[in-house]
Amino acid sequence: MNPDTKRLFVFGGLTGVFLIPLSVLYWITRSSIWLNILMLTPAAAVLLTRLLTKEGWKDLYIKPYWKGKTKWYLMAYLFTPVLAYAGVALYFALFPEQFSPLKSSFYLQSGAAGAQEYEEILLTTIPAAILINPLTGLVSCLGEEWAWRGYLLPKLCGNMSMTQASLLTGVIWGAWHAPVIAAGFNYGAEHPVGGILAMLVFCTVLGIIEAYLFFQTGSVWGPTLFHAAVNGIDLWTPQTLFTGGEGNPFIGPNLTGVIGGAGLLIAAVFCLMGIVRLQHKQAVKAR
Repeated sequence: MNPDTKRLFVFGGLTGVFLIPLSVLYWITRSSIWLNILMLTPAAAVLLTRLLTKEGWKDLYIKPYWKGKTKWYLMAYLFTPVLAYAGVALYFALFPEQFSPLKSSFYLQSGAAGAQEYEEILLTTIPAAILINPLTGLVSCLGEEWAWRGYLLPKLCGNMSMTQASLLTGVIWGAWHAPVIAAGFNYGAEHPVGGILAMLVFCTVLGIIEAYLFFQTGSVWGPTLFHAAVNGIDLWTPQTLFTGGEGNPFIGPNLTGVIGGAGLLIAAVFCLMGIVRLQHKQAVKAR
């Protein structure tokens, strides 16, 4: 067994050590504080793995490379909401009866706001979800991305193709979510197995995009910005903003649904094609 394979086993074991107790605490309390802590633990697993295996501190991928790469960071930050809301728009185009933000929104039903007040809420909330919310989640998203894209992905690339490594990293990332998904996060507690399978697909889709951003920038900050942009929208979900709680977490309008997340799915297809092209270029150079 080569050293990198051993390190991956240590890394995997450490992520499990953190995952199990924090998932139990979330299951018991349903408090998001445990989820926020959990997002930081993959990075802690990387640090401990490097220390325990005496790997050192090379190839951290923390430094952002700006020269010729700025467009990728801007796209991750600003184009992600366009992709996200494209899926949301498609959902409401298919199910127009559910689009009633000024009649049946959660905010109006709860009495938290009147119709005029809610119009103002929408005009401020959506821009905030696009521009401000991602900044508040950068640290927690870095906690995941430094591990999955900055550590696991490069290690897997040493043993398989870039395409295979990108897909497998997404699947592993999705499986890591399984305990909190089974507890009801994202998809509800009624269908735990279906929720876990859906999260595997969702994380694989996001993971392809994040892997492509990582390969293009050579830094974890590209995928981190993308991850934060997606999570920023999820702070005020489309279901909460635009409906009275209608919708299906497996379908939409939220990004976790197959239609609500259609924009991200299409982007993942193009990114996967991009990874294949990058892989081909590397193979040509190696000849």
